[in-house]
Amino acid sequence: MGKPLNISRDLNLDLEDLIGQCIAILGIRGSGKSNTAGVIFEELLQNNYPLSIVDIEGEYFGLKEKYEVLVVGKGEGVEIEIDAHCAAEIAQVSMEQNVPVVLDLSGFLSEERTELLKVYLSALWNLAGTLRKPYMIGIEEAHEFIPQGVKNELKEMIARIALRGRKRGLGGIIVSQRSAKVDKDVLSQAGMLFLHRVVHEVDMRVYSELLPWRKTEVKEIINSLDTGDCMYVNGDNVLPIYVRERATFHAGFTPSLETVQSPALRSVSASIIHTIEKAREGKGPQSPTQQLEQRIEKLEGILESKDQRISELEDVARTLGYIKLEIPSFARDVMPPRSASEKEDRVMRSLPVIIAGAATVDITETVRTATPDTPQSIPVLTDDDESTAVDVTRALPPAVNQHIDRLVGRFTREGTLHRRVLAFLVDHSPGAYSSQQIAAWTCCPQELIEEDPPQEFISSGLIQRERRTSGTLYRSSLRSFVNQEFRVFQPDIGEDGLHFVTRLLRDRLAQMA
Repeated sequence: MGKPLNISRDLNLDLEDLIGQCIAILGIRGSGKSNTAGVIFEELLQNNYPLSIVDIEGEYFGLKEKYEVLVVGKGEGVEIEIDAHCAAEIAQVSMEQNVPVVLDLSGFLSEERTELLKVYLSALWNLAGTLRKPYMIGIEEAHEFIPQGVKNELKEMIARIALRGRKRGLGGIIVSQRSAKVDKDVLSQAGMLFLHRVVHEVDMRVYSELLPWRKTEVKEIINSLDTGDCMYVNGDNVLPIYVRERATFHAGFTPSLETVQSPALRSVSASIIHTIEKAREGKGPQSPTQQLEQRIEKLEGILESKDQRISELEDVARTLGYIKLEIPSFARDVMPPRSASEKEDRVMRSLPVIIAGAATVDITETVRTATPDTPQSIPVLTDDDESTAVDVTRALPPAVNQHIDRLVGRFTREGTLHRRVLAFLVDHSPGAYSSQQIAAWTCCPQELIEEDPPQEFISSGLIQRERRTSGTLYRSSLRSFVNQEFRVFQPDIGEDGLHFVTRLLRDRLAQMA
């Protein structure tokens, strides 16, 4: 028998039902949404369930009226002021020592708030992978962090917790007054819903997708809800309930003419404060001088790394010996060079040369010229002897080469599983493959591919996902991706140039695995 939770007289819910659960609490301001969230937090604290609450309005310090909660950040009820530099240490103390934390972000600017939250949630995610213990993360005004139609690093982090946190014991409570503005992929993962009253038509449409009734019935039922009433949804179980009032002080109450006095609040034990202070030693806000010194140290490290790379390249050049290049004309110069030497310099800068497995290459130098009015396609240097190990690519403008490098660098940062799937699909284009086929070819577990598809590559248009009655198929859409991504360069490099970029990207992406 589990531990029953006192959320509503109309609802029988055990503590075990919340482990690893993604919970959504939706409703307009004044509908009882924040009270419902506070009641659930009270029940978790009553049962010593470790949690963190992301509080952007400074509403939850009132939990200290009955419970030993650590309030950190910047705001009215904060006990310890922190910033992003020591956020990871706070997360570690919270999870390892079961210290409930209210992360008060009300005093931060938007960028500071985002940076702190990224560090804090990332630390919780990594710790959960090691400790494997139940832990809940509550996020107020969630539409500000996981907005629909916007992609950013913080949103991806929260979505990962909602989609895959259960295996690590991580659960999430998403609270928002604008359900239509919350990312649908995250909202669809909520296994437990508390739907309070809404009035906006777009929010009502979201409710219609979540409730098993016709739109007219949904609108009629939702409009009839009073403050504190909501529809509880858990799978096929749909139940109208009234959520009890919070037992602790609600700092987010609607102002009135009545005098409201803040209650006496409990303090966190001195040992915990000492542990926090020790963990954040030397990691508080830095002075401008400290920031400058840290920046100089970082730049010196970069310079040292570049010097080492230059030395390595010089060794390679000495090994290869003298290389004579055949220099083709550059395609459709927008501004003709003023002199022959200037043109040679521009061509040399625009010509990437790839040399593999050869110590010396001797190519007869020829230069083809053309008037500015004569249309040209980007020339290709070919080698009739297929047995040679020399591969000289066609000339591309530096901006195009730099964009290719940026894209490959961005895609390389994705996980190994996603890179293997992309490399396979690009190498086997234009075929379409199921997750079972991809798993067989790439030696990756089929369950992982189905549970964690390459969403970044799908969103960017590199991979096309087709849902059919027989299952989901994946195929490479590299050509259309290149046409879209390099469209701005097309007037200068032409269709041949786009085709060559596609070939070049295919070769580089196929090697990413």
